[in-house]
Amino acid sequence: MARLAERESVKLVEENVIYRLTDLVKGALEALLPVKTEVKVLGEAEIAKAFEVGVGGRKKVWVAGCRVRNGVIGRNLKVRVLRGGEGGEVVFQGQLISLKNIKKDINEARKGMECGMSFENWSDFKEGDHVQCLEEKEVKQHL
Repeated sequence: MARLAERESVKLVEENVIYRLTDLVKGALEALLPVKTEVKVLGEAEIAKAFEVGVGGRKKVWVAGCRVRNGVIGRNLKVRVLRGGEGGEVVFQGQLISLKNIKKDINEARKGMECGMSFENWSDFKEGDHVQCLEEKEVKQHL
C-alpha cells in the first residue's frame, strides 16, 4: 500500500485520534484556497478644481485641487477615482505621486483640509470626481 501511494504521489498519514486527522485534512485544504484581498477605504476627498502647474522649466503637470471629506488621504497609498458620485464608475486606480498643501509636500491630509494631488501616469480627472484612499490586505480563507 505504501509503495502504491508513493508511486501515485499520495501522502499517507497515520493518526490514532480522528479529530487530529480531520484537522490535518482541513489544514491541507485551506492551504489550497486562494488568498482573499480585502479593501478598506481610509479616506475620501472630492476634486474641486483641476489646474496646471509648471514644474522646472517648460514641463507642466495637472494637479487636482481637493477637499478631504472624511478620513485620511496618504501620499504613498493606493487611490481610486470614482466618477458620478459615491457609487459611480472607477475611472482610475493607482498611486498618488504628489500630495501638497499650500505648495508644501505633506505625507497625509485629514478631514477638512484642502490639498493638491497628482496621480501616477493619469491626468484625466474632472471637477466633482471622488478620490478614495485605499488599504489592501490579503487574508487567508478558512473552511
